[in-house]
This record gives sequence, C-alpha cells and structure tokens, in this order.
Amino acid sequence: MMVRVRRSLWLVLGMLSLSLLLVVLGVYSTTRTESLNVTGYTSGVILTLGSFLGLLGLRLEENRKQLLTAAIIFLSFGIITSFVCLLIDGICIVLNMDTRPLKAGRCQYYSSGSGYIYENFFTSVSCWNLNESCSMAVRSGTCYCCDLYDCANGGYLSNYYEFVGVRSCEEVFTLYILIWTLTGLNLVAFFTGILTTAVLGSIKDLKSRNPPEPSESTASSPTAPLLMDANTHTVHQLHPV
Repeated sequence: MMVRVRRSLWLVLGMLSLSLLLVVLGVYSTTRTESLNVTGYTSGVILTLGSFLGLLGLRLEENRKQLLTAAIIFLSFGIITSFVCLLIDGICIVLNMDTRPLKAGRCQYYSSGSGYIYENFFTSVSCWNLNESCSMAVRSGTCYCCDLYDCANGGYLSNYYEFVGVRSCEEVFTLYILIWTLTGLNLVAFFTGILTTAVLGSIKDLKSRNPPEPSESTASSPTAPLLMDANTHTVHQLHPV
C-alpha cells in the first residue's frame, strides 16, 4: 500500500508542476496582446486545485477518502477544460493565424512614441495589396499586416490582421510559438490528468476495500458466554468422582 502511495505521490507532483506551468504560460500569453483570447491557463487553474487536493489526500491518512474524492472531481473538470482549451487555442487561434507575412517581414509596427497611451491614440494608415488599397484605423502600439486585411469588408471577416499591445512584430511570432507550446501542454495535461485520476481512484477504492480486523477485546471478552460440551457434562454426572 505504501509503495503505491509513494509512486502516486510522484505522479501527482508531476501533474501539479505541469498545471502550474500551464497557468504561467497561459497568463503570460494572454497579457501580451489584446487581440488574442488565450484560454489555456483555465485548465491549469482547475488541474492545480485537483493536484493539490490529491497531494493532501496522499499525505494525510485521516481524511484521505474525502480529499481524494474532491481531487478526482477537480481533475475530471480539469480534463474536460483542457480538451476545450485545446480546441480553442489549437484550432480557433493557432490554425487561423497566418504567419507568412510576419516571416516575410511584410507587417508593420506603429508606435506613436512614449508620450501617448496606446489605448487612447488612433491613426489612419494606408494598406495596399494585390487587388485594392484602402485605409485602416490602427491603435498605437500595434503590429498590423495589410496582406491579411480585407479592405472590402473593413477587416470584419479577416482573421488576426492586427495585434494590439505588442512591443514589436517579432513579439507576435514569439507569441505564436508560445500558444503552440500551450496547446501541446494542454494535450499532455489531458492524458496525464486521466492517468492521475485513475491512479487516485484505485487508491481511494483500495483504502475502502480493506476489511476491518477483528478486535482482541471481542475474542476474549469476559462477558462472552462459555460454551460447554453437553456429552462431557453428561459423563461427569453418570460417573461422579
């Protein structure tokens, strides 16, 4: 029993480290720009709570069953959330980001200087592509790609043609790599969470299946009735000493 608990402890510690890494990378990626809504850190928060409860359940024997049950519930929600974040970050964001203009150096960065706050300062820039040309309103501190801007629809149907709040266009490509890393970590957390939940469930059930040992006080109780052999008692009565 103790060997299984010790091995499970290392697994839960690995799950906790992975969850904290998801939180750190997710929060960092989300705060880099306002144009991308990264959700990968949500699963990390839930999995961190589940891993912490599982760690307490393995270390404390008094409330082990209750703590492991709560850990399994949080880990189950975290597994579902990691799958949803995998779809949102991996499919809806990363696969819709066209990095070819960034790699070719065809994106421009607009900065109004240190005297303006980028949330309150806009300007109009001219965009040219192979078919048409138009003007686009750009916020200060924005990396924009005219190749990805749809002039006919005013950019309404375009996917991620500007990245607000970044310091340079090179930071956008770094953010792209971070989101790919976050997506891969969510995939690892999905399978690791399933494994951790199964292991904690087996330990919780193993603890509950242990039968209670008979107490010595019951076996040698002074109030228990003494059973006598009826044949022996009859022989003693027929042949008295």
